[in-house]
Amino acid sequence: MTDHKDRVLKVFTERADSYIAHKPLIDQKSYRWMRELGRVEPHHRVLDVATGPGFIALMFAEQARYVVGVDLTRALLERARARGREQGAQNAGFNAGFVEGDVGSLPVHSEGFDVVACHKALHHFPDPRRALREMHRALKPGGRLVLGDTLSSEDPEKSALHDRLERMRDPSHVRMYPLSELKAMIEEAGFHIEDAVEFEDERDFDTWMATLSPPPEVVQEIREILRASIPGDRTGQRVRLEGDKLYYTRFSAVIAAVRGG
Repeated sequence: MTDHKDRVLKVFTERADSYIAHKPLIDQKSYRWMRELGRVEPHHRVLDVATGPGFIALMFAEQARYVVGVDLTRALLERARARGREQGAQNAGFNAGFVEGDVGSLPVHSEGFDVVACHKALHHFPDPRRALREMHRALKPGGRLVLGDTLSSEDPEKSALHDRLERMRDPSHVRMYPLSELKAMIEEAGFHIEDAVEFEDERDFDTWMATLSPPPEVVQEIREILRASIPGDRTGQRVRLEGDKLYYTRFSAVIAAVRGG
């Protein structure tokens, strides 16, 4: 577990700038669904788990009474706090705070939040079931979980190759989940799923690589594996080649679920 935390800290500390520069540009569709399914109201207290540079936390801070963002990586939290100060200076009703902490043991009181959000982070967690139980603990009975993540194929072989490439690009990656498994984990943690929206968008290989800027030799190896995967769609990501440019389809979901009593 400690080794994995070290990998997370290394990746997102060293590559914070490239991550922050590219991530908001490619996740706008996902952000819109997080906002819509989160149903955040002015009296709500919101917890954003694995907040990173605070994109989701600061989005919800425009709607909520108060937002807390928790993350393991200090370098990203510093950016979140700086962006929060900028937004707060422009909005007198804005109220957000950021705390260093681990998803396996969230530094928050039980039943303290109306909404818990987690966006594009579950695939980094070494124990996602434990993290989901912690999110459940943090919510008030009847509170709302809104969780978004990239999906992997329901075909185990395609999913395994997809994960292999993700780990090559990002050593902190653990596993992408097919939608059926993602839903099952959420329900096992004590939630009732109310909404699940699937969507897709085609992206280019260069942008995918630029988001976390892996070493050039790793980029080349991933490129070669992707090209070879096109026949039979061996990654489940609809990889295609147009001239010298590679494209793939990113499948995603945002799930809204309610905590029972």
